[in-house]
Formats: sequence, structure tokens, C-alpha cells
Amino acid sequence: MKFVVIQEVGGRWVWELRNIDGDAVCRSAMGFKDREQVFKAIHAVRGNAPRALVFDPLGTLYEGV
Repeated sequence: MKFVVIQEVGGRWVWELRNIDGDAVCRSAMGFKDREQVFKAIHAVRGNAPRALVFDPLGTLYEGV
């Protein structure tokens, strides 16, 4: 997995998380005005979610995922 930083046509920056084949599996929900902001967002995702639990919409916990 790797993060890819992209500058869009309008000048906004986004990130994508791509699998080993280069397919995007996740993309930032918003664009950022500069690269520094997009790097901060990537750092936040990497740092804040390593132990995130997985739930379905009704609140059932999926253990071992």
C-alpha cells in the first residue's frame, strides 16, 4: 500500500491510498489548498487509525478484522 499525492486541475491537492497494483482503494474526502496540508492529512490518517475498530451500520463489531 502507498499514498499518492495528486494536484487536481483546479490546483487543489488530494491523496489516494493505492494497493500494490496501483488501484485506488481510498481517497481523501476533500481537497487541500497546498501540499503541506495534504501531507498533514496523510500523517493524521496514518497515525490515528492503526487500531480503529470495524463496525457495520447497525453498530455490530467485526472482531479480528
